[in-house]
Amino acid sequence: MRIASLRAIPVELTLKEPFTITHETVDTAVNVFIRLETDQGIVGWGCATPDSVTRETEASVLKACRGPLRDLLVDRDPIRINLLNDVIEHQLPGNQSAKAGVNMALYDLLGKAAGLPLYRLLGGYRDRIATSVTVGLNPVDVMVARARDLVARGFTCLKIKCGMEPHQDIEAVQAIRGEVGPAVKIRLDANEGYTVEQALQVIQTLEALGADIELLEQPTPARYLYALKEVTAQCPVPIMADETVLTFSDSLKAIKLQVADLINIKLMKIGGITNAMKANLAAELAEIPVMVGCMNESMGAMAAGVHFACAFKNVAYADLDSALDFTDDVVTGGARYENGCVVPVEKPGLGIEVKL
Repeated sequence: MRIASLRAIPVELTLKEPFTITHETVDTAVNVFIRLETDQGIVGWGCATPDSVTRETEASVLKACRGPLRDLLVDRDPIRINLLNDVIEHQLPGNQSAKAGVNMALYDLLGKAAGLPLYRLLGGYRDRIATSVTVGLNPVDVMVARARDLVARGFTCLKIKCGMEPHQDIEAVQAIRGEVGPAVKIRLDANEGYTVEQALQVIQTLEALGADIELLEQPTPARYLYALKEVTAQCPVPIMADETVLTFSDSLKAIKLQVADLINIKLMKIGGITNAMKANLAAELAEIPVMVGCMNESMGAMAAGVHFACAFKNVAYADLDSALDFTDDVVTGGARYENGCVVPVEKPGLGIEVKL
């Protein structure tokens, strides 16, 4: 079997409501769909979500896909994913989400060729995983209303964005905890917004108030590794690295230096499933659990995260909710939500249908 063609198709998707984190507010998200077709007529789909975090744009993804990635893949055997990933990594630096989209499409082809859903093909540790759903930064009453709605829809874990003003964050989290009760898990994500002192102040205050925080994600700026390590050493709740661990090399450095208790693997940051498996194995050997997260991803990309998360024991956490946020996703299938969990479909590959 050989890859006969590679197409990259950009689609701008609209969010149901503007999404605000520490550094930005967005109301749309570009997803670039990658279509690989083989000489046997099998089609594999992937999806790239360019973002400022990975320093990519729609234009850069299209340039990579329609130039070097197409040149490197066409007429190659798509089943030799490790070889293709190695070639791409050495010949195309950066371009993490573009590489992630292509890598997903290769695994979709592999699953279809094998006749198995991808999570089973990768090892099938579980058939579902509990996921958090995100409450973005807003006035407190809006955040409380969002939390109430999500819990009413059956979700049992909330990820609350913070990192602006510590006293406002404390107020919002307390109000949400009061609304949803003690049974719902609450995670915080500061998106690099705190100093060491602020991060400790927020968590210590919330713990004293009985807010029962499960974990705090990326409290300090990504480039200050030892600030993150200091928070980890002093904080009474587990600390997760996110923006600090963009690439596989970043993940190895964070693991070696023990800067956090947990790491967040996002396929868009790390360059796809192959690299994610490497990072997860390194973390498991160091006894560091991981979370699989997402960007502003269509189900076309998020499905790959779901299949990956369900395949491996060391993936202890999931934050796979982005597909809930769009009014006009062009993808169906992939995964469904059930009793606070995200569940991969049992169709071969990623199990997605793309309507473009």
